[in-house]
Amino acid sequence: MILSSGHHLTDGSPLGFPPLPFIRGGSATTTVTRQKQHQRQQKKQRRQRKGGLPGPLKAVAGNLRQGIDKVGDNMQNDLKKINRGIQTVQGNIGREVGKVGKFLVNIPRALPFLPPRKRQLKCTKLDDVYKTFSACINGNNEVDTAQLLKACRAHLIFMKSAGSSLRLVAKDLESNLQKAEKPFKKSPKDGKTLASLLESEREAGIHQGNVLKEQSAAMGLLWIRRSLAFQLDLYTSLLSEDGQHPRDAAYDAYTKHLSPYHGWALRKVFPASLSQMPHREAFIAKFGGVNLDELNDDYDREVVKKLKSLLAAWDPLIRNWERDFERLDLEDVRRV
Repeated sequence: MILSSGHHLTDGSPLGFPPLPFIRGGSATTTVTRQKQHQRQQKKQRRQRKGGLPGPLKAVAGNLRQGIDKVGDNMQNDLKKINRGIQTVQGNIGREVGKVGKFLVNIPRALPFLPPRKRQLKCTKLDDVYKTFSACINGNNEVDTAQLLKACRAHLIFMKSAGSSLRLVAKDLESNLQKAEKPFKKSPKDGKTLASLLESEREAGIHQGNVLKEQSAAMGLLWIRRSLAFQLDLYTSLLSEDGQHPRDAAYDAYTKHLSPYHGWALRKVFPASLSQMPHREAFIAKFGGVNLDELNDDYDREVVKKLKSLLAAWDPLIRNWERDFERLDLEDVRRV
């Protein structure tokens, strides 16, 4: 019989018969269930190898990807809006800066000058002149030669900066200053004071009484003193707004201090140069180191104050100067 033959299938069932549900505790669906589980496991492994996701997760991932893409698009749109806003702001800033620039450019037209407390006068040359002349007379009421020559050199620079109206006067001063400086530099100890310098030349016998040697310190200093006396009267007329016109004041000062010692030629040349004297405000502006259209009452008062200091230093200096020449009989009155 087949049942007793002892032949069985590999799964333990007798040969030729399907598995029985109650043999060895199995059931009819056991094999099928195992096969389905095996198939699902294989599909799952294939999906994992391919990187795929199960259906529900795949849908979630797709929705997530779409959401991210949408967020990215929104961010790009927002960045574009921000850029447009920045450009608009930059344009507005540029226009406002342009307006400020135009305003700053127009300030000088609306305000031709700044108050003196905000802007100082540039009259450093005038400051140098009155300070150096103020130190010329020493404690013994004598004129210090080195300081005097230094002051005259500073004054020459100042005169050259005052325009063409004093050009001829400045040229004359420079020539006579060179005459005075050369002997003093040779023997500064012998000419420490103005009086000692004049005495050393007189004792050396280079003059003939009060007829001075042309190339001498005495001759140079004599004409420098006369030039300063002329300028003292001229600058005095500038102190008041109601004073003489500088041209008229220059004529009067020339007649008093220089004309008596000028020959025919110089009496023609000097008055002609003085006829070109500008009005008072032009002098004040030049002395203050500002343009004429910048001049105002505050600047005017400051320049006048400095001029008064200069004239106050000149007055006693010129008197001492003249006293030394007269005492030593060196006042040369010849015409040149």
